[in-house]
Amino acid sequence: MLLIIILYALFASSFSFGKILLEYSTPIFLPGIRMFLGGLALLAYQYFYANEEFRFKKKHWWLYAQIVFFGVYLNYILRFWALDYLTSSKTCFLYNFSPFFSALYSYFIFRESMSKRQWVGLIVGFVGLIPILLSSTTTEKTVGEFFFLSLPELAVLVSVALHSYSWIVMRKLVRDKSYSPTLVNGVTMFAGGFLALVTSFIFETGPRVTNILPFAGWLLIVILISNVICYNLYGNLLRKYSPTFLSFAGFLSPIFAGFYGWVFLSEHITWHFYISGVIVFMGLYLFYQEELKKYVDPEEHEKLLD
Repeated sequence: MLLIIILYALFASSFSFGKILLEYSTPIFLPGIRMFLGGLALLAYQYFYANEEFRFKKKHWWLYAQIVFFGVYLNYILRFWALDYLTSSKTCFLYNFSPFFSALYSYFIFRESMSKRQWVGLIVGFVGLIPILLSSTTTEKTVGEFFFLSLPELAVLVSVALHSYSWIVMRKLVRDKSYSPTLVNGVTMFAGGFLALVTSFIFETGPRVTNILPFAGWLLIVILISNVICYNLYGNLLRKYSPTFLSFAGFLSPIFAGFYGWVFLSEHITWHFYISGVIVFMGLYLFYQEELKKYVDPEEHEKLLD
C-alpha cells in the first residue's frame, strides 16, 4: 500500500511541474519532447540492462499502436493544452474519473457485468463532477464552451477517457502477454512523443522553448518522476492490482496536487474542489468495495483496509 501512496504523491507533481514547464514551452512540443526522451531512456535501459525481455510479436503491434496514439499522443496533447488554462489541482482532480471510464469500457466493450452498487457509485461519481465544473474561470471560458463545460475541461475529460483505455490495453500486454512494463512504456512513449514532435513542427509557430536552462531542469525532473518512476511503478502494480482499484487509489493525487499547486504556483483551492472531492470519494468507495471482492483475496483485503 505504501508504494501506491508514493506513486500518487509523485504522479500529482507532474501536473504542477507540467504547468511550470508550460511557462517555457508550447503545449504540443512539451509532451512530445518529454515522451520522446523518456521513452528513449527506457528503451536504452531495456536494451542494455534487460536485453532478454527486449522482444516483440507482430500480432501484438496493434495493441502497442493503440497505446501510442490514444494513451500517449492524443492523451498528452489534450492534457497539456488544457493545463495551460486550468489550475494543476483541478486538472489532477478530473483525472479521478478514470475508474468510471474503466468501468464503462469493461461494461460496453468487454461485456463485463456491473453490480447495482457499482451503478450507484457511477452515478454518484458523475454527480460529484458538477461542483468542480461550476468553478470555471474566465480564462477557461475565453477559449470556448460546450454546453456547460469549458473546452479545457472537456479536453481533460477526453484525455482521462483515453488514459483509462490505454491502461486497459497495457494491462493486456503486461499481465496477459507477459511483456515488461519498461519495454511497453519505452516503445509507446518514444513513438507517441515522436508523433507529437512532428505535429508541433507542422502546426506550432514561433519559439517552442523560451528559456532553455529552467526548461531543461524542470523537464529532467518531470521525466525522471513521471516517465521513469511512475509509469514503471504503475505497470508493476498492475501485476497485483486491478486498473480500477489503482484508479481509486488515485484519489490521493488531488490532495498532493493541491499542496504542490499552493507551494509552487500560488494556486487557490475553492470550496467546489472540496465538495466535489467528498461526493466523488463516496462514488469511488462503492466501486472500491466491489473491486476488492473481484481481485483481492480475504487476507489481502484486510491489509488494504488497514
